[in-house]
Amino acid sequence: MNTDKINNLITRLLDDSLAPGEILPQGIKYDSTKTVSFIARAEMETLEKVYIDDVIQILEKEKNTARKSEAFNILCTLAINNKDYQSLYYILEKLSVEKNKEIVQRHLGNLSWKTMELTEKLDVVLAFAQRKEWQIRHSAIQLLAFYNDKKGEIEDFLIEILSTNNEEYDLLYTIQSLARMGTIKSIAPLKEVLKSNTKTNILMAGIIALGNIDGKNQVDFFIELMDQKKDSFVKSSLTEQIAARAIDSRAVDVLTERIKQILAKPRKTNMGYWADFKPEIVHAAIYLLKYEHDKPEITKLLNWVLEKKFDFLDETEKTWFEKNIKNR
Repeated sequence: MNTDKINNLITRLLDDSLAPGEILPQGIKYDSTKTVSFIARAEMETLEKVYIDDVIQILEKEKNTARKSEAFNILCTLAINNKDYQSLYYILEKLSVEKNKEIVQRHLGNLSWKTMELTEKLDVVLAFAQRKEWQIRHSAIQLLAFYNDKKGEIEDFLIEILSTNNEEYDLLYTIQSLARMGTIKSIAPLKEVLKSNTKTNILMAGIIALGNIDGKNQVDFFIELMDQKKDSFVKSSLTEQIAARAIDSRAVDVLTERIKQILAKPRKTNMGYWADFKPEIVHAAIYLLKYEHDKPEITKLLNWVLEKKFDFLDETEKTWFEKNIKNR
């Protein structure tokens, strides 16, 4: 029976002992990658869709908390890997009546980090989003971003959080969800948060959300914020949005001044960047180059960087300036 195979897998998922044939190096007492459970997790990822009904059958009967949690784990994996939405809706419904909070937190949290397109069980997720347990509430708020149905109702719910809630991570996850699915309805409440809030993560998320929703029409607002906000990470987010969204030369002055601020004194860190990410100075310089022909002050600034401030640049910035400015 397939339920026997799944029950055996559950047993092994709960086994943190050393797997047969594995040997720990001298002096090492534990290595999670050499355990029975580690091997079982890899096996779980390869399970085929045919096992879904067997896992559901186990879940309907299982009373042991640990085993039930691993059955949920297997079903979540199967549902996500196979894009089986009926299984996802079953999980949400099952979690809505689950008494063990740790099980709900774990598996709602697992779902919230996956990309999916949901249409059903919105009432369940909205109820989770109003729970007192912050882990459950935050995961549900994240899940709301994946709904393709009743988006207006969801956006109204999220806007209400923005307008009435001051809890840092309620706001953060709400803003991140609006960044995915918000419309012009969200612009005013997002701007209010950006004006009044002082938390760096909230401000950065809000800038990204506003940029995603209506970036080309918010350049003037971003320029205003650049003068009001002092945090360097927030200013970096603003620079990136302004440079990407401005379609004329209105941002030349503010980005010129920003480069001067950054290079006013040596920095203590030498930043590293992922392949698809650029330093703040590079975002600003790319924008300024578009208008160099008509604005000689831009040429003056870029030459100032090369001649006076080159040693203040980090390695990524130096490479970019040598390739795109020095040799232009």
